[in-house]
Amino acid sequence: MSGESVIKMQQKIREGAIVRISEIFNISSSLLRRDTKFGEDLKSTFVSDFQHNEFDKISHDIHDVADRKITDELNKAVLTIQTVGNYCDHMVRCYDTRPSDVKKLLKLT
Repeated sequence: MSGESVIKMQQKIREGAIVRISEIFNISSSLLRRDTKFGEDLKSTFVSDFQHNEFDKISHDIHDVADRKITDELNKAVLTIQTVGNYCDHMVRCYDTRPSDVKKLLKLT
């Protein structure tokens, strides 16, 4: 891929990640900024042992697209995802090693 197409793909991934977060939290994507924080600005609507809430879904997304190296970083708390920007960057990074998983999760074509 040329440098320009890499940048376009990264932008597409970031846009898809924003849409995914907005769908999970049922808010307009225009309200999300890179520095929007999970748990502070974005709150779950419920806590249940029987149903996944918004944070569970975000956590599943993060782990579902991560390769072994990134999973290790997550488990050792070397990598933490606390903001919308972190989530977007994570999706871009994971696309390098697991592009089909990221495309499927973010419903990219």
